[in-house]
Amino acid sequence: STNSLPPSLQNTLYTALLSTTAIPTIQNTLTHELQASGWTSNLRTYIQQLLRSGECTTYNEANGTATNGMNGSGHKGGSNVAGGEWAKNVEDGGIKIPERAVREGVRVVRKELEKVVEITVEGEDK
Repeated sequence: STNSLPPSLQNTLYTALLSTTAIPTIQNTLTHELQASGWTSNLRTYIQQLLRSGECTTYNEANGTATNGMNGSGHKGGSNVAGGEWAKNVEDGGIKIPERAVREGVRVVRKELEKVVEITVEGEDK
């Protein structure tokens, strides 16, 4: 199970990360991985399909539909003219977030956090 941090500790971490180059480093890593995989291009195409087909009529609605797909909850209702892109891997033209991007994101977040706090994970050797 995942334990959330107390709000005061969250704020301390945010402040520490914002006072360094951590946030831009994390953002740049994620942006690079998603672009290199073709994910950003696929997402743009998917949102255009949703809007052009009339399946979604506003950007916010299309964004919500895409976000549901990226989170694995799939498309809610409608004709799904976009062909279930949310369920496909990037290599197949889909918008499922690539495992490599997830791994690299976790790696860089952890690396940046380790600069400001000591991280201890039960059952993990240092």
